[in-house]
Amino acid sequence: MNKLPAEFLGTFFFCLVALLSHSAMATAGALAALVYGLNYVSGGHFNPAVSLAVWLRGQLDRQEMLRYAGVQMVAGLLAALTARFLAGHALTAYTIDFPWFRALAGETVFTFLVAFTFLHVRTARQVAGNTWFGAAIGLAWLAGNSALGGLSGGACNPALGFAYACAAHAPPWMILVYLSAGLAGGAAAAVTYRLLNPND
Repeated sequence: MNKLPAEFLGTFFFCLVALLSHSAMATAGALAALVYGLNYVSGGHFNPAVSLAVWLRGQLDRQEMLRYAGVQMVAGLLAALTARFLAGHALTAYTIDFPWFRALAGETVFTFLVAFTFLHVRTARQVAGNTWFGAAIGLAWLAGNSALGGLSGGACNPALGFAYACAAHAPPWMILVYLSAGLAGGAAAAVTYRLLNPND
C-alpha cells in the first residue's frame, strides 16, 4: 500500500509546481526529481496515461492500475485546491479559444510521447538499471508542454489536465479532452512499444 501514497505525493507536487510556477522547466525538473526519488516505491508514474500504458505493457495488474489512476486524479484535484489557496486570485488562466479536436489531437500525440518514453526507459529489459530514466521522462514532458502550451496548456497527463480545469487554468470541458487524450495516448504507446520491441 506504500505505492499509493508515493503516487499521490509525486502527482501532487508535480501538479502543484505546474500550477504555481508557470514554468515548463521548473515543472519538468520537479517531475524528473520526483521520478528519481519515488520510482523505487511505486515506479514513479504520476500520470494515469503512463499507468495505463504500463498495464497494457503487462507490468501492472488491472486493479493496481485503477488504484494508481484514482489516486493520481485525486492528487491533481488537491493540488489545484492548494494552488488556489496559496495564490489566491493570482493564478494565470490559459486562453483556450480553438477547436476542441485540435486540443485533443495535440494532447494525444504528446501524451503518447511521455508514456512511450516511460515504457522504454523504465520497463525495457534492454536498458534495465539505467541512471538517466528520470531525465528522459522529464524532458519528454517538457517537449510536450513547450509544444502545446499555447494550444491546450500542454498537460500531457490527465491528472495535470484535471488540475488545470479545477484551478481555472482551462475551461471545464477540457477535462474530457485531457481524459480522452490520456486513454488514447497511453494505449497507443503500449501498442507501439510492443511493435518495436516484441521480444521484451
